[in-house]
Amino acid sequence: MVRKITENPEMLTTPEQDKLLNKMLNEISRPEIKTVSFRMKDVLAVTPFSSERDMFMLMEDDFRKYGKSGKNFAELRTDVYDKIVKKSGNISIENIYKIISKNAKIKDTSGLIRLECDLLEKFTVPRKCGKMLYKQAISDKKKVIILCDGVYPEELIKKILSGCGYDNYDDIVFSDNFGDVLEKSGVAPSELIHIGGNVEKDVEIPVLKGTKALLLSPEVPLMVKSGRLRGFIQAEKLLDIDNPDYLALRCAFGLYAMYAFDIPQNKVIKSDFCNNPYMIGFIIFGTLNLIENFTPETALQREILSNFEKNPKIVQGMNDFRILFEKYFSDYTIICSGCELPFIFLERHSAPADRIFFRSCISDGIYKKWTENITDPEILPVYSRPVRKNALSKIADKLFPPGTKVRTIADRILAKSHL
Repeated sequence: MVRKITENPEMLTTPEQDKLLNKMLNEISRPEIKTVSFRMKDVLAVTPFSSERDMFMLMEDDFRKYGKSGKNFAELRTDVYDKIVKKSGNISIENIYKIISKNAKIKDTSGLIRLECDLLEKFTVPRKCGKMLYKQAISDKKKVIILCDGVYPEELIKKILSGCGYDNYDDIVFSDNFGDVLEKSGVAPSELIHIGGNVEKDVEIPVLKGTKALLLSPEVPLMVKSGRLRGFIQAEKLLDIDNPDYLALRCAFGLYAMYAFDIPQNKVIKSDFCNNPYMIGFIIFGTLNLIENFTPETALQREILSNFEKNPKIVQGMNDFRILFEKYFSDYTIICSGCELPFIFLERHSAPADRIFFRSCISDGIYKKWTENITDPEILPVYSRPVRKNALSKIADKLFPPGTKVRTIADRILAKSHL
């Protein structure tokens, strides 16, 4: 029986983050602003996943109980959604599962619909930064409107909002059209401020309509841009990173994004972790901790592992990761392939500002050798959708098993064909 952990550790913010948050709070409190609208997704509510596809992977075993379709559920669910968007744009959870029912030859998909809705409710949590902005609007007695687009029923969305502590809003608009928000607001455009995460939909369009707008960037893109680590993982596992074997690694990055980039922070020069040892502990040593009985392969790895605990902030980051990972994922059996890759990145490619946190706990000789052997990593763009395997990729699957040296070389060649 896995012990349940209920603690929710707090990450200390930087002065830059505090300055940004205070600026946004002050914009909401301006006396001429009468109405504040928020986009729900990525602003008020988030999930601990790198993408929705990760949540669908948790449904794979249940999907197989409905028959031997031979299809991968996460891939099927994602493909069906994309096809509906391209053809009609008339998207609902029921329409999605009608097509899944046909493609997978399943008579009754109501159980899968309930499961997906239950998982969404279970994993959705308030974005702390968004909730602080929401509370400021309520405290200032502004009219609050929530903009929500998506495939899920209104009843579920309202239940999720309530579960996240959003109960005092004045109206909710089930649309992706900012014009509907403006119409519902009942105020002049200059008296409304909109907060969202999409530059075009949440900033450009509102500004063109004469309203004020604040951009609260989604956490995952912020995490990807903060350093080279996620691009390094993409280059290492281009054609395999979306497989179920790497779900733990993907969930680790989902937590990292949700936790470290709740209040936006930007890349720091000569650092891949915003010059923050806590974040190194969180994503490097926290993720490494998912591997049972990890054995270091080099003298440097042994030195780092035997001495990193001398930095209390790194240790705190590692422990907080363990708390959060168990909190969200202890009910699931998740394969931990690739969880050593962030540690390998630290060993082979760490930036100067990040290595300095280990300077006092590593011997002079090994530290000097570490610095001399650092190289620039190969990095690739991180895709919002899985990279599809072309004919060459499928041939490589048959000839060279994933994980072998020959396959790694082949993947690097194939990567160029996807760019």
